[in-house]
Amino acid sequence: MTAYISVKKANCKNCYKCLKHCAVKSISYIADRVEVLADQCVLCGKCINVCPQGAKTVVNDPARILEWLRDPQTRVAASLAPAWAGVFGGDGDADHVSSVQMAEALRELGFDTVEETAAGAAEVTARYRELLEEGTMPSVLTTCCPTVNLLIERYYPELVPLMAPVISPALAHGRMLKKRLGEDTRVVFIGPCLSKIREIDEHPESADAVLTFRQLDALLRDRGLLEKEKAVGKETAMDGASSFSRIYPVPEGIVRDIRHQATVAGAMEAAGGDFAGRYNGYDFISVCGLENVMAFLTELRDGHCGQVFAELNSCSGGCVNGPLIPDSRRAPYRSHLRVERYAAQAPAFVSERPELTWRFEAEPVQEDMPDEKTIRRILSEIGKPTPDRELNCGSCGYPTCRDKAIAVYRGKAELYMCLPYINDISQSLSSVTLAATPNYIIAVDRELRIVEFNLAAQKRFGVSRQEAVGSELYEYMDPSDFEHVFLTGRDIHEKKVRIESQGLIVEQSLIYMLEQNIVIGFLKDITQEEKEREEKHQARLEAAEMAQKVIEKQMIAAQEIASLLGETTAETKVTLNNLKKQIMSEEEGLASRS
Repeated sequence: MTAYISVKKANCKNCYKCLKHCAVKSISYIADRVEVLADQCVLCGKCINVCPQGAKTVVNDPARILEWLRDPQTRVAASLAPAWAGVFGGDGDADHVSSVQMAEALRELGFDTVEETAAGAAEVTARYRELLEEGTMPSVLTTCCPTVNLLIERYYPELVPLMAPVISPALAHGRMLKKRLGEDTRVVFIGPCLSKIREIDEHPESADAVLTFRQLDALLRDRGLLEKEKAVGKETAMDGASSFSRIYPVPEGIVRDIRHQATVAGAMEAAGGDFAGRYNGYDFISVCGLENVMAFLTELRDGHCGQVFAELNSCSGGCVNGPLIPDSRRAPYRSHLRVERYAAQAPAFVSERPELTWRFEAEPVQEDMPDEKTIRRILSEIGKPTPDRELNCGSCGYPTCRDKAIAVYRGKAELYMCLPYINDISQSLSSVTLAATPNYIIAVDRELRIVEFNLAAQKRFGVSRQEAVGSELYEYMDPSDFEHVFLTGRDIHEKKVRIESQGLIVEQSLIYMLEQNIVIGFLKDITQEEKEREEKHQARLEAAEMAQKVIEKQMIAAQEIASLLGETTAETKVTLNNLKKQIMSEEEGLASRS
């Protein structure tokens, strides 16, 4: 199934904000991977706009549209959603972009024909009025909003028979353009809607592509096509017919257009219509905002609403607050007023009577439902064995703990997405760590006041945590190192420090926590180790002294021996010399006698 929303994993921080704003919970968080489930999503676009990291983007490359616009052999027609007058500024506003300017800007982009989708909306209104006058449907649900259509088909399939069998204004206008200009004409719908991209993808016989208001705004700004001086002297307004159906983008726009057409045609009184909200036995009601639409559909399904004609719009405030409006131009109340003024200037409606019929079919989302035993087992794994332990805080994105457990069973959510549970675990682990570690942990604020004093420190310094927290650090130890870390922002690691008042020697590591603006000190007691080290050092010194004495004695002995050996050697030499002389004398005497 085609995906129209992509997720940049690198940007997603698992804050669950998109899930919290997703009315149908069509977002999966599994194995650190976030995915918009295309077969369950109704393309309201909220997840795109609420994401603080911009992790979700629309899949709609305008490259092929730009290629058509550059090709002189391709006829391209723009179907401009009537919300343009509110977003970009309609005729009559002090700082408006006039219809003349917008038409010329689009022509300079390369569009051969520029018309307003309101022409198609007028035809849809005419068909709605016929349905009301026929009076055969128990209730009539408008089908102009593709997001609402998806919602009903997937989540309220039993109400599909109440959907007006009429295509949307965008598709109606596309058919009108192709019939009038030729089937080979490329029709590009320009508007603020995400789900229109899918709708037009599935109806290529009616239109060819979508250019979002964000994309249009970027193109016009890039080329400077909305500068007022460029429109001076231009008199060419938009092509084709338009009408009061320009009122569609605001709440009650469709209902007001039906009344307008009926009044102009003189059919209001004949159909039993009045401006109090009824037409041929049907009560008129307008509902905007997806959550409100879901609440209304639930009541209608349960039989609480009677015979109604319901104008349904997924966007709160109507199409003038659509999801793909540029942020710099988003001002729904101002846009509402602009559309009102623009619609009041519209010419009379001239019908072209295109084929508008379309039959919607239910495509209910199929998901397994776990039994109660399974739900309780899942909840027990995150510390919620009984209903009274269920907080239903919504921090995970689901309205209740049971809904989250069901999502876990369906493979759409991780078990440990429960923030209160994780917080409890973290606090428990922190408490155990602080209590169990033999090291002294002392945290201080910028004023060098103690904000944390763990159990080991309490025992060593002989004070309770209540007594220590809030007191000055200097009362227990020299605070100069802590102060130095605050001043420099640089941590200190494994510095040997003496705490004289306690007779302590510690290995001190000080860590600066920027976000909390505190310094945490981890003090490892090495007093005994230092004592043993000093004792070993002293023993080694004593051993060295003893060895030195032995060596000195040996040196003296060696010297004495050497001296004695020297004297003995000299005496021996004298004796030998004497003996030699004696022998030589005797030999000389013998020789003379012979």
